Amino acid sequence: MRAPQGLRAREPVAAARAAATLTGFSGLLLLPWTLFLPPRLAPLQMAGCLLVALLLIGTSVALVRGGADRFDRAGVLFAVPALGSVTVGVTNLVTADTSAAAQIFLVVPVLLAATQLRRAGALLAAGVGVVGSGLATVVVDPTAQGFTDAVVVGTAMLAVTVVLVRSADRRDRAFEVVHRQATADGLTGLLRRGAVDAALADAVARGQVAVLMVDVDGFKRINDVHGHLVGDEALVHLADVVRGQVRHTDCVVGRLGGDELVMVLPGCTREGLAGRAADLVAAVRTAPLPLADGRLLPLTVSVGGAHSPSDADDPKGLYGAADAALYAAKRAGRDRFSTAAGARVG
Repeated sequence: MRAPQGLRAREPVAAARAAATLTGFSGLLLLPWTLFLPPRLAPLQMAGCLLVALLLIGTSVALVRGGADRFDRAGVLFAVPALGSVTVGVTNLVTADTSAAAQIFLVVPVLLAATQLRRAGALLAAGVGVVGSGLATVVVDPTAQGFTDAVVVGTAMLAVTVVLVRSADRRDRAFEVVHRQATADGLTGLLRRGAVDAALADAVARGQVAVLMVDVDGFKRINDVHGHLVGDEALVHLADVVRGQVRHTDCVVGRLGGDELVMVLPGCTREGLAGRAADLVAAVRTAPLPLADGRLLPLTVSVGGAHSPSDADDPKGLYGAADAALYAAKRAGRDRFSTAAGARVG
Protein backbone atom coordinates (compact mmCIF):
# COMPACT_ATOMS: atom_id res chain seq x y z
CA MET A 1 0.00 0.00 0.00
CA ARG A 2 1.34 3.40 -0.97
CA ALA A 3 0.60 6.64 0.86
CA PRO A 4 -0.87 9.45 -1.29
CA GLN A 5 1.73 11.87 -2.63
CA GLY A 6 0.32 14.69 -0.51
CA LEU A 7 1.11 12.78 2.69
CA ARG A 8 4.72 12.14 1.71
CA ALA A 9 7.78 13.83 3.19
CA ARG A 10 9.55 16.60 1.30
CA GLU A 11 12.91 14.91 1.92
CA PRO A 12 12.41 11.34 3.21
CA VAL A 13 15.90 10.94 4.67
CA ALA A 14 15.73 14.19 6.66
CA ALA A 15 12.16 13.41 7.78
CA ALA A 16 13.15 9.93 8.94
CA ARG A 17 16.03 11.32 10.97
CA ALA A 18 13.84 13.97 12.56
CA ALA A 19 11.14 11.40 13.37
CA ALA A 20 13.75 9.03 14.80
CA THR A 21 15.09 11.78 17.04
CA LEU A 22 11.60 12.65 18.27
CA THR A 23 10.48 9.09 19.00
CA GLY A 24 13.81 8.07 20.52
CA PHE A 25 13.95 11.08 22.82
CA SER A 26 10.33 10.56 23.88
CA GLY A 27 10.95 6.90 24.67
CA LEU A 28 14.12 7.60 26.66
CA LEU A 29 12.34 10.36 28.58
CA LEU A 30 9.40 8.09 29.39
CA LEU A 31 11.55 5.33 30.88
CA PRO A 32 12.92 7.21 33.95
CA TRP A 33 9.57 8.96 34.45
CA THR A 34 7.86 5.55 34.63
CA LEU A 35 10.42 3.84 36.84
CA PHE A 36 11.76 6.47 39.20
CA LEU A 37 9.83 9.74 39.28
CA PRO A 38 6.87 10.29 41.61
CA PRO A 39 4.05 9.66 41.80
CA ARG A 40 4.56 5.89 41.65
CA LEU A 41 2.37 4.18 39.08
CA ALA A 42 0.21 1.13 39.59
CA PRO A 43 1.76 -2.08 38.16
CA LEU A 44 -0.61 -2.14 35.17
CA GLN A 45 0.02 1.54 34.41
CA MET A 46 3.77 1.01 34.71
CA ALA A 47 3.66 -1.96 32.34
CA GLY A 48 1.70 0.09 29.82
CA CYS A 49 4.11 3.02 30.02
CA LEU A 50 7.13 0.73 29.68
CA LEU A 51 5.57 -0.88 26.60
CA VAL A 52 4.98 2.52 25.03
CA ALA A 53 8.56 3.59 25.82
CA LEU A 54 9.99 0.45 24.23
CA LEU A 55 7.78 0.90 21.18
CA LEU A 56 9.02 4.47 20.80
CA ILE A 57 12.66 3.44 21.10
CA GLY A 58 12.10 0.54 18.68
CA THR A 59 10.45 2.86 16.19
CA SER A 60 13.41 5.23 16.46
CA VAL A 61 15.88 2.42 15.74
CA ALA A 62 13.80 1.18 12.81
CA LEU A 63 13.64 4.66 11.30
CA VAL A 64 17.42 5.01 11.55
CA ARG A 65 18.25 1.58 10.14
CA GLY A 66 15.42 1.19 7.63
CA GLY A 67 14.97 2.72 4.19
CA ALA A 68 13.61 6.25 4.42
CA ASP A 69 12.00 6.04 0.97
CA ARG A 70 10.27 2.79 1.86
CA PHE A 71 8.89 4.25 5.09
CA ASP A 72 7.75 7.33 3.21
CA ARG A 73 5.86 5.29 0.61
CA ALA A 74 4.18 3.32 3.38
CA GLY A 75 3.01 6.48 5.14
CA VAL A 76 5.12 5.92 8.25
CA LEU A 77 6.70 9.37 8.12
CA PHE A 78 3.21 10.89 8.16
CA ALA A 79 1.98 8.50 10.88
CA VAL A 80 4.68 9.50 13.39
CA PRO A 81 3.58 13.16 13.84
CA ALA A 82 -0.10 12.31 13.35
CA LEU A 83 -0.07 9.61 16.03
CA GLY A 84 2.14 11.83 18.18
CA SER A 85 -0.56 14.50 18.10
CA VAL A 86 -3.21 11.95 19.06
CA THR A 87 -1.03 10.71 21.93
CA VAL A 88 -0.74 14.23 23.36
CA GLY A 89 -4.52 14.65 23.34
CA VAL A 90 -5.15 11.24 24.89
CA THR A 91 -2.53 11.89 27.58
CA ASN A 92 -4.11 15.21 28.49
CA LEU A 93 -7.50 13.52 28.71
CA VAL A 94 -6.29 10.61 30.86
CA THR A 95 -4.38 12.86 33.22
CA ALA A 96 -7.13 15.50 33.22
CA ASP A 97 -4.42 18.09 32.66
CA THR A 98 -5.19 20.93 30.26
CA SER A 99 -2.56 23.31 31.56
CA ALA A 100 -0.23 25.16 29.23
CA ALA A 101 2.59 22.86 30.37
CA ALA A 102 0.63 19.84 29.16
CA GLN A 103 -0.58 21.34 25.89
CA ILE A 104 2.82 22.68 24.90
CA PHE A 105 3.88 19.13 23.99
CA LEU A 106 1.57 19.40 20.97
CA VAL A 107 4.16 21.73 19.45
CA VAL A 108 6.60 18.84 18.90
CA PRO A 109 4.56 16.68 16.45
CA VAL A 110 3.06 19.77 14.82
CA LEU A 111 6.50 21.24 14.11
CA LEU A 112 7.75 17.87 12.85
CA ALA A 113 4.86 17.65 10.38
CA ALA A 114 5.07 21.30 9.31
CA THR A 115 8.80 21.16 8.57
CA GLN A 116 9.08 17.67 7.06
CA LEU A 117 5.81 16.82 5.29
CA ARG A 118 4.24 18.20 2.15
CA ARG A 119 1.40 20.69 2.48
CA ALA A 120 -1.53 18.24 2.70
CA GLY A 121 0.21 15.94 5.18
CA ALA A 122 1.36 18.80 7.40
CA LEU A 123 -2.11 20.39 7.56
CA LEU A 124 -3.80 17.04 8.18
CA ALA A 125 -1.39 16.08 10.98
CA ALA A 126 -1.81 19.51 12.58
CA GLY A 127 -5.59 19.25 12.24
CA VAL A 128 -5.59 15.87 13.98
CA GLY A 129 -3.56 17.34 16.83
CA VAL A 130 -5.71 20.45 17.16
CA VAL A 131 -8.97 18.46 17.18
CA GLY A 132 -7.62 15.87 19.63
CA SER A 133 -6.16 18.41 22.02
CA GLY A 134 -9.23 20.64 21.77
CA LEU A 135 -11.65 17.80 22.52
CA ALA A 136 -9.58 16.71 25.51
CA THR A 137 -9.51 20.27 26.85
CA VAL A 138 -13.27 20.77 26.48
CA VAL A 139 -14.07 17.36 28.02
CA VAL A 140 -11.85 18.01 31.03
CA ASP A 141 -12.95 21.65 31.41
CA PRO A 142 -16.39 22.12 29.81
CA THR A 143 -16.52 25.77 30.88
CA ALA A 144 -16.12 28.85 28.74
CA GLN A 145 -12.48 28.97 29.82
CA GLY A 146 -11.86 25.44 28.55
CA PHE A 147 -13.42 26.28 25.21
CA THR A 148 -11.33 29.45 24.98
CA ASP A 149 -8.13 27.52 25.77
CA ALA A 150 -8.93 24.96 23.07
CA VAL A 151 -9.55 27.68 20.46
CA VAL A 152 -6.42 29.65 21.37
CA VAL A 153 -4.12 26.61 21.33
CA GLY A 154 -5.66 25.27 18.12
CA THR A 155 -5.42 28.60 16.32
CA ALA A 156 -1.78 29.01 17.36
CA MET A 157 -0.85 25.52 16.16
CA LEU A 158 -2.58 25.97 12.81
CA ALA A 159 -1.02 29.40 12.31
CA VAL A 160 2.46 28.01 12.99
CA THR A 161 1.79 25.15 10.55
CA VAL A 162 0.59 27.45 7.76
CA VAL A 163 3.57 29.80 8.14
CA LEU A 164 6.11 26.96 8.11
CA VAL A 165 4.44 25.13 5.21
CA ARG A 166 4.36 28.30 3.09
CA SER A 167 8.02 28.89 3.88
CA ALA A 168 8.91 25.32 2.90
CA ASP A 169 6.89 25.65 -0.33
CA ARG A 170 8.80 28.82 -1.27
CA ARG A 171 12.10 27.08 -0.52
CA ASP A 172 11.15 24.08 -2.68
CA ARG A 173 10.12 26.33 -5.58
CA ALA A 174 13.39 28.23 -5.35
CA PHE A 175 15.33 24.97 -5.33
CA GLU A 176 13.42 23.72 -8.38
CA VAL A 177 14.31 26.89 -10.29
CA VAL A 178 18.00 26.57 -9.40
CA HIS A 179 17.98 22.85 -10.22
CA ARG A 180 16.28 23.47 -13.56
CA GLN A 181 18.78 26.18 -14.45
CA ALA A 182 21.67 23.89 -13.54
CA THR A 183 20.42 20.81 -15.40
CA ALA A 184 18.37 22.16 -18.32
CA ASP A 185 19.65 23.51 -21.62
CA GLY A 186 18.78 27.20 -21.92
CA LEU A 187 17.58 27.00 -25.53
CA THR A 188 15.60 23.77 -25.77
CA GLY A 189 14.74 23.10 -22.13
CA LEU A 190 16.14 19.57 -22.50
CA LEU A 191 18.56 18.13 -19.95
CA ARG A 192 22.23 18.99 -20.20
CA ARG A 193 24.97 16.44 -20.74
CA GLY A 194 25.77 15.95 -17.06
CA ALA A 195 22.17 15.14 -16.10
CA VAL A 196 21.82 12.75 -19.06
CA ASP A 197 25.06 11.00 -18.13
CA ALA A 198 23.81 10.47 -14.57
CA ALA A 199 20.48 9.09 -15.79
CA LEU A 200 22.22 6.75 -18.24
CA ALA A 201 24.64 5.44 -15.61
CA ASP A 202 21.73 4.71 -13.28
CA ALA A 203 19.77 2.97 -16.05
CA VAL A 204 22.75 0.81 -17.06
CA ALA A 205 23.22 -0.27 -13.44
CA ARG A 206 19.54 -1.24 -13.17
CA GLY A 207 19.32 -3.39 -16.30
CA GLN A 208 18.73 -3.09 -20.03
CA VAL A 209 18.57 0.36 -21.58
CA ALA A 210 18.65 1.84 -25.08
CA VAL A 211 20.24 5.07 -26.30
CA LEU A 212 19.21 7.02 -29.40
CA MET A 213 21.53 9.71 -30.76
CA VAL A 214 19.67 12.27 -32.91
CA ASP A 215 21.33 14.66 -35.36
CA VAL A 216 19.61 17.23 -37.60
CA ASP A 217 20.33 16.62 -41.27
CA GLY A 218 21.88 19.63 -43.04
CA PHE A 219 21.81 21.83 -39.95
CA LYS A 220 24.71 23.98 -41.21
CA ARG A 221 22.81 24.71 -44.40
CA ILE A 222 19.75 25.79 -42.36
CA ASN A 223 21.94 28.30 -40.53
CA ASP A 224 23.61 29.49 -43.72
CA VAL A 225 20.40 29.93 -45.74
CA HIS A 226 17.89 31.04 -43.10
CA GLY A 227 20.10 32.45 -40.35
CA HIS A 228 21.05 31.31 -36.89
CA LEU A 229 17.77 32.43 -35.35
CA VAL A 230 15.91 29.99 -37.57
CA GLY A 231 18.51 27.39 -36.67
CA ASP A 232 17.70 27.94 -33.02
CA GLU A 233 13.99 27.70 -33.79
CA ALA A 234 14.65 24.41 -35.58
CA LEU A 235 16.36 22.99 -32.49
CA VAL A 236 13.51 24.10 -30.22
CA HIS A 237 10.98 22.62 -32.66
CA LEU A 238 12.92 19.36 -32.83
CA ALA A 239 13.06 19.18 -29.03
CA ASP A 240 9.28 19.54 -28.89
CA VAL A 241 8.82 16.78 -31.48
CA VAL A 242 11.14 14.44 -29.59
CA ARG A 243 9.37 15.13 -26.29
CA GLY A 244 6.07 14.35 -27.97
CA GLN A 245 7.32 10.86 -28.83
CA VAL A 246 8.01 9.77 -25.26
CA ARG A 247 6.50 9.60 -21.81
CA HIS A 248 8.43 11.45 -19.12
CA THR A 249 8.22 8.32 -16.95
CA ASP A 250 10.05 6.05 -19.40
CA CYS A 251 12.58 8.30 -21.14
CA VAL A 252 15.23 10.96 -20.55
CA VAL A 253 15.81 13.48 -23.36
CA GLY A 254 18.85 15.74 -23.46
CA ARG A 255 21.01 17.94 -25.65
CA LEU A 256 24.62 16.86 -26.00
CA GLY A 257 25.65 20.03 -27.83
CA GLY A 258 25.10 21.76 -31.17
CA ASP A 259 22.32 20.02 -33.08
CA GLU A 260 22.79 16.63 -31.41
CA LEU A 261 20.13 15.31 -29.03
CA VAL A 262 20.03 12.06 -27.07
CA MET A 263 17.27 9.84 -25.74
CA VAL A 264 17.82 7.38 -22.89
CA LEU A 265 15.18 4.64 -22.80
CA PRO A 266 15.40 2.56 -19.59
CA GLY A 267 13.91 -0.89 -19.94
CA CYS A 268 13.80 -0.74 -23.76
CA THR A 269 14.48 -4.13 -25.30
CA ARG A 270 16.86 -4.86 -28.15
CA GLU A 271 13.85 -5.67 -30.31
CA GLY A 272 12.06 -2.45 -29.42
CA LEU A 273 15.03 -0.19 -30.18
CA ALA A 274 14.56 -0.12 -33.97
CA GLY A 275 10.86 0.64 -33.63
CA ARG A 276 11.47 3.63 -31.36
CA ALA A 277 14.12 4.96 -33.75
CA ALA A 278 11.89 4.52 -36.80
CA ASP A 279 8.98 6.29 -35.09
CA LEU A 280 11.22 9.23 -34.22
CA VAL A 281 12.55 9.61 -37.77
CA ALA A 282 8.99 9.53 -39.15
CA ALA A 283 7.70 12.03 -36.56
CA VAL A 284 10.33 14.63 -37.47
CA ARG A 285 9.79 14.10 -41.19
CA THR A 286 6.05 14.82 -40.85
CA ALA A 287 6.50 17.93 -38.66
CA PRO A 288 8.11 20.74 -40.71
CA LEU A 289 9.10 23.99 -39.01
CA PRO A 290 6.71 26.93 -39.65
CA LEU A 291 8.68 30.03 -40.68
CA ALA A 292 7.74 33.65 -40.00
CA ASP A 293 6.69 34.21 -43.65
CA GLY A 294 4.25 31.29 -43.54
CA ARG A 295 6.44 28.78 -45.35
CA LEU A 296 7.20 25.36 -43.93
CA LEU A 297 10.83 24.28 -43.58
CA PRO A 298 11.18 20.49 -43.93
CA LEU A 299 13.33 18.88 -41.26
CA THR A 300 14.80 15.40 -41.13
CA VAL A 301 17.07 13.64 -38.68
CA SER A 302 19.50 10.77 -38.65
CA VAL A 303 19.29 8.49 -35.62
CA GLY A 304 21.76 6.00 -34.24
CA GLY A 305 20.72 3.46 -31.60
CA ALA A 306 22.55 1.15 -29.22
CA HIS A 307 21.41 -1.24 -26.50
CA SER A 308 22.88 -2.30 -23.19
CA PRO A 309 23.96 -4.95 -22.45
CA SER A 310 23.76 -6.21 -26.05
CA ASP A 311 26.08 -3.58 -27.60
CA ALA A 312 27.95 -2.26 -24.55
CA ASP A 313 27.84 -2.69 -20.80
CA ASP A 314 28.86 0.82 -19.69
CA PRO A 315 27.75 4.38 -20.54
CA LYS A 316 30.90 5.29 -22.48
CA GLY A 317 30.67 2.21 -24.65
CA LEU A 318 26.97 2.75 -25.19
CA TYR A 319 27.50 6.34 -26.33
CA GLY A 320 30.24 5.18 -28.68
CA ALA A 321 28.09 2.44 -30.22
CA ALA A 322 25.14 4.80 -30.72
CA ASP A 323 27.38 7.49 -32.23
CA ALA A 324 28.87 4.99 -34.70
CA ALA A 325 25.36 3.92 -35.68
CA LEU A 326 24.38 7.57 -36.18
CA TYR A 327 27.15 8.14 -38.68
CA ALA A 328 26.23 4.91 -40.44
CA ALA A 329 22.72 6.34 -40.92
CA LYS A 330 24.19 9.55 -42.35
CA ARG A 331 26.42 7.65 -44.74
CA ALA A 332 23.43 5.60 -45.87
CA GLY A 333 21.60 8.73 -47.04
CA ARG A 334 20.26 10.49 -43.91
CA ASP A 335 16.60 10.77 -42.89
CA ARG A 336 16.88 7.27 -41.46
CA PHE A 337 18.09 5.30 -38.48
CA SER A 338 20.75 2.72 -37.84
CA THR A 339 21.39 0.42 -34.91
CA ALA A 340 24.74 -0.62 -33.47
CA ALA A 341 26.87 -3.23 -35.22
CA GLY A 342 24.87 -2.70 -38.41
CA ALA A 343 22.07 -4.90 -37.09
CA ARG A 344 19.52 -2.82 -38.94
CA VAL A 345 19.31 0.32 -41.08
CA GLY A 346 16.01 1.85 -42.06
